[in-house]
Amino acid sequence: MADRLLDPSPANGGAKQKQFEDPYGDYRQRPVTPADKSPRGFSPGGRSPSARSPRATSPFSTAMGMPRDTGRTPRKLILCFDGTGNKFHGDESDSNILKIFRMLDRSAGDQYHYYQPGIGTYVISDSLSHSGVRARIKSWYQKAKDSAIGSSFDQHVVGGYRFLMRFYQRGDEIYMFGFSRGAYIARFLAEMLDYIGLLCHGNEEMVKFAWKAFAQWQARKPPSKEVDDDGEESEEDQQTRKMYNYMKGFRETFSRPVGRIRFLGLFDTVNSVPRFETAWMQRSKFPYTARSSARYIRHAVSIDERRAKFRQDLLYQKAPKHKHHHTHRHHVAEVIDRIRRSVDVPHTNPGETQNLPPVPTEKEKHPSQFLTPGDAGRGRRGAVSHKHHYAPYRARSSSRQRRSLGALFDEQDNLSCSDASQWEAEMDDWKNEDQDIDEVWFAGGHGDIGGGWEALDDRKSASHVPLTWMVREAMKAGLSFDMENVVEMGCQDVFDSVRLSSRGVKSSRVGRPAIRVQDEAGHVQGEQNGESSLEIGPRDFAGEPAPDASLMSPFHELMHRAHTSLIHDSLEYGGGLAPMAVSAWKFMEYLPFRRMDLQPDGSWKPIRWPLPCGEVRDIPDNVRVHGSVIRRLKEDETYRPGNLIIGGGGRGVRRAPAEYGIGDWICVAEHGDPIGEIWEKKPREANGNGTNGTNDSPARVASVDMPIPFLMYVIGHGPPDWLRDNAYTILSVAMTMTLLYFLKKWTSGKLNPSEKNLHGRVVMFTGGTSGIGALAAQEMARQGAQIILLTHTSPSDPFLVEYIQDMRDGTNNQLIYAEQVDLSSLHSIRKFATKWIDNAPPRRLDMIVLCAATMTPPGGERMETKEGIEETWMVNYLANFHLLGILSPAIKAQPFDRDVRIIMATCSSYIGSPPLKEPIVDRNWSPSRAYARSKLALTVFGQAFQKHLDTYKRPDQLPMNAKVIFVDPGLSRTPGTRRWLTRGSLFGLAIYVVGYAFPWLLLKSPFRGAQSILYAAMESRLAVGHGGRLIKECMEVDFARSDVRDDEVAKQLWEESDALIERTEKASAKARAADKAAEDRKEEKGKEQEQIEEIKELVETIQKGKQKKQKQRKNDKEKRKAKSDKTNV
Repeated sequence: MADRLLDPSPANGGAKQKQFEDPYGDYRQRPVTPADKSPRGFSPGGRSPSARSPRATSPFSTAMGMPRDTGRTPRKLILCFDGTGNKFHGDESDSNILKIFRMLDRSAGDQYHYYQPGIGTYVISDSLSHSGVRARIKSWYQKAKDSAIGSSFDQHVVGGYRFLMRFYQRGDEIYMFGFSRGAYIARFLAEMLDYIGLLCHGNEEMVKFAWKAFAQWQARKPPSKEVDDDGEESEEDQQTRKMYNYMKGFRETFSRPVGRIRFLGLFDTVNSVPRFETAWMQRSKFPYTARSSARYIRHAVSIDERRAKFRQDLLYQKAPKHKHHHTHRHHVAEVIDRIRRSVDVPHTNPGETQNLPPVPTEKEKHPSQFLTPGDAGRGRRGAVSHKHHYAPYRARSSSRQRRSLGALFDEQDNLSCSDASQWEAEMDDWKNEDQDIDEVWFAGGHGDIGGGWEALDDRKSASHVPLTWMVREAMKAGLSFDMENVVEMGCQDVFDSVRLSSRGVKSSRVGRPAIRVQDEAGHVQGEQNGESSLEIGPRDFAGEPAPDASLMSPFHELMHRAHTSLIHDSLEYGGGLAPMAVSAWKFMEYLPFRRMDLQPDGSWKPIRWPLPCGEVRDIPDNVRVHGSVIRRLKEDETYRPGNLIIGGGGRGVRRAPAEYGIGDWICVAEHGDPIGEIWEKKPREANGNGTNGTNDSPARVASVDMPIPFLMYVIGHGPPDWLRDNAYTILSVAMTMTLLYFLKKWTSGKLNPSEKNLHGRVVMFTGGTSGIGALAAQEMARQGAQIILLTHTSPSDPFLVEYIQDMRDGTNNQLIYAEQVDLSSLHSIRKFATKWIDNAPPRRLDMIVLCAATMTPPGGERMETKEGIEETWMVNYLANFHLLGILSPAIKAQPFDRDVRIIMATCSSYIGSPPLKEPIVDRNWSPSRAYARSKLALTVFGQAFQKHLDTYKRPDQLPMNAKVIFVDPGLSRTPGTRRWLTRGSLFGLAIYVVGYAFPWLLLKSPFRGAQSILYAAMESRLAVGHGGRLIKECMEVDFARSDVRDDEVAKQLWEESDALIERTEKASAKARAADKAAEDRKEEKGKEQEQIEEIKELVETIQKGKQKKQKQRKNDKEKRKAKSDKTNV
């Protein structure tokens, strides 16, 4: 290949002068400087700033703080920002950014190079190595966090900014390359230079303030759409204007002017920095963020990437006005140019003044800070117009006097025409106001565009195609590369392509054959030769003959392998990633990430629903695709991207059906060239709905009856119209149901996390036949415990017998018995407890669960037991006091290795009880007060009983092993609670049944209420430590009252309870004795009456016998007389 740029071969004749003809006509030949002859391998990026070319500085401009170099050539500052997780490997798996950095000319004395690894590859720390396990784990966590949310994004942007601060001088050219988030970093940095400017070298302390100001601006809220009647701005607009004015003042005070960035090369830009991503989605209607003023911008975009967090971040969305020209006049770039031209006044050869734009008038010298897009596009001064348009601000222009004085100094500097090349970079801002943007789509996923995948077999990686395209575009913009490295990287023909295109010579590598395009009916529409735009239809799979491998150059063969190389899919198993990584990415596809969605009218809208579910990227109708995509469509029948062929985003169509063909395409640039061939979609006529083309998407289901198909339909296609119309109602119902669900979950309480085998344990239960106690007893029986139920009915009662048998069958435990104990009778309690302890040796007793309680309904009358004690006080407290007092010797006699627990069911109502020192009389008695007082007394007694056990000295001198544990089960739907709520009436019961939803929602079930009791019985941690703990919701809590541990109160309560029991038992004994005497007298009287009755019966029997004998004699006498008379006859 002849005439290659910087060709070191002898064919160049040892040329002493490097030259490069700018294809855009704004780069001129320059003489070779001593810096250009620096030995190979020397990198200017590492040299001292003092090693710069000599320069002459105008004294006036130096005094004004704006030094102007008059004796040096513009330098090139190249910044490379790699993608997330990308770093150097040294093989084919290196990213395209690393490959570009490797191809840069290290021997060029006019170049400074900067490379930055991707986000998530390093974290700033005090040590360069992480030797300890803790340090490694911390480093891994920080890297993972950085990769996920871009936490070090500011460090990456500021790193490039500091590089420019150190090495940039007026007139230098800036080139930036970036991949993925690195591309977003490059665009972010470029826009930061537009708004903030570049701080002078040495002001590193101000970088933090510059970053903070611009970061707040990028994360600003969207402008308000409402305007007050008096024309005042909203709070958001005032804040936005305040931030803008701060940046303007900051730039005017601290920053120096920066020329337009020469070239911005981007590989599949991704904005996944949450701090800025959400903000720009709220502000923008288009899928792009930073609008840089860079002169040339090239963006390679992926067609086949499907991950929601890797959505494309485009540069523009409007179609170009001309079919074959993609130079854009961004209103932002124009405003920047107009303001910049007033600062960076170039000094040129007088002979070239005819090429300069007209000198602006006085009105045009100081344009408004706020320009509408229309005003900016026309290059006129805009009124202080719409409050929502904030143009990037540049430093103020010099006055006429300063410009005149500058011209005088320029004449004194004796600047000749031959030295004008040093200002050609600044001349670019004057002669080329248009911004040249080209956004080209390539086949493959995210890594197939920016690199990072390893090439398989003998194929070249698919990322090689966008790499060669980007390198050629950068060379066209004026960037020189090291030829040896370029050849080594397989991009050698890029030089010929640049040279030929710069001279206007058409490439002759591949001929442009005539193509006949057929319509759907098969009729030939006409012929097109190589001199016009080429078109292919949906069925044109043979637009050009297959290349002959024997006639292909090595470079063409290499590009052919890259065009047909394997493309990767990160959401498919076996698509390139490890199965664990694929599963993680698949999971994220079912999260409602906010993303930009292409609408049928061509606009963009931020959405969360429907869920991404691995949908393909949205591609605009005016898409420009690389020629390799068309070749792949023709040669690979399995490659049929629906978003590209069908269009409109292709939601739900990952692979286009065969009947769509490959679409209608027009070649708009360099047909047949493996690097520069570009195709565009053939424009379609607008239909009646105002959208372009027909709706080629598959028909959506109008209605789905079944729940699961309907859910899948909503996830895939979004909600139907009826769902959208009733969205408020459905949302309200959903929020209400969600609130009720969490309320029910909260009121239901926690489940017992502890399970323990209770086989062989003997558990004594009060209240174990109903409510919470019944559920607790059943669960303990399932765990193998022997249950003894203390009931007020006789064990022979048919209902009790049936209940116990059902309990035995349900728990598969036959060790369930019942003992008759009336808790309202002290005598019944003493009778049972005395019989229990009258055993030698003592009977086993592992646990006593006191769940029995009674509650008088509101408005109920005060009830007393037969022994004259208030019923609530007796059952809830005094019965437990009496029972434990008698069983105390049996508890103390248990072996040391036995876990003995006394569980007392209390209630939070004790908190509202009056102090126990205040007696309750008839006038201040109420059901709630009596219940709360009884529970408070039980709690105080339990604490005192625990102390009583702790002070007991065992014969074996071992500590006491019995623990008192209090349990607050909470409000549950027990029979006692139902009786309290219904007031014990049928009318209340009817209301309870009708409104059962409310107690169901707010009260626990008995099963849930029993969980804390089970926790207290089974939790092993409660066996150690002190007793007297309170368990609520299966965890230990503190008592709400301090007097529960008051020894004085406990002593008084104990003494009064003993005295009350003693008095009551004496009175009860006398009553029982009197009753017995009366019964004895009645019995004796009955016996006497029975004797009298017996005597009477005996007398009557004797009399009846005599009468019978007399009657018999009479009958015998009459019979003898009759017989005698008959004989006589």
